Amino acid sequence: MAKILLTGISGNVGSAVMDYFIKNNIDFTAGVRNVKKYKGKFPGINLVHLDFENKDTFDSALEGMDKVFLVRPPQLTDVNEIFKPFINKCKQKFVRRIVFLSLLGIEKNPFPPHHKIEKIILESNIPYTFIRPSFFMQNLSTTHKEDIKERNDIFIPGGNAKVSFIDTRDIGEIIGITLTEKGHRKRAYTITGCEAISYYEVANKMSEILGKDIKYSNPSLLQFRKEMINRGVKKEFANVMTVLYLTTKFGMARKVTDTAENILKRKPRTIDDFIKDYSDQWI
Repeated sequence: MAKILLTGISGNVGSAVMDYFIKNNIDFTAGVRNVKKYKGKFPGINLVHLDFENKDTFDSALEGMDKVFLVRPPQLTDVNEIFKPFINKCKQKFVRRIVFLSLLGIEKNPFPPHHKIEKIILESNIPYTFIRPSFFMQNLSTTHKEDIKERNDIFIPGGNAKVSFIDTRDIGEIIGITLTEKGHRKRAYTITGCEAISYYEVANKMSEILGKDIKYSNPSLLQFRKEMINRGVKKEFANVMTVLYLTTKFGMARKVTDTAENILKRKPRTIDDFIKDYSDQWI
């Protein structure tokens, strides 16, 4: 059996990959910044110390690993200082494949860090699988949860654009499959839900399912960025979020593919499924 290192297990996608592995009795090791903390949180999981901001942790974390699932922590934007050394260490340790959580349309969008990370992985000649998902449904239950729960407002500068939302549970399963099944080397997958809808439609669906009036205020990009920074979001991350929503306004998130369905061998979850499953987050 290949030895697999998972990163980002505390996030929406990483935790979904971990759940898939546990459900299917697949062995893995999780790289975390604080082993003691996560031992209590995830008893029985094999943990190893990995801190992307500490190069001294790379060697031991990658020892004996055949495959790596790589997630960029949102707050880390310095690709050359942080991720290039990690990918170089993967090559030195003879990692046979990197599955990287990227972004929808990143091949045409050089601004987010994911673009540079993909390029560095390609230059390393390590066999790769790039997962390029559309907007996460779970953004509504994490990043934007407070606005929806406390203010009944989807505070997102998405304009009238349609978005092919995908559930992170489906992304996690897809990543689990690409890590453990054959046929996914040197592939870039654009994965989306089965339809593209606007945030106005999302607000209407949430209002109907939750039984309370949810509006979509559709702030300007500058208003959104200013509010995020006022709430304590780092400027670099606020800038990345703002640019992503700018590309959404340009229609770059409306693309719908059947890739998720083909890999999952079933239809991906709908936004209605997601709202029903997570309804307690906003009530």
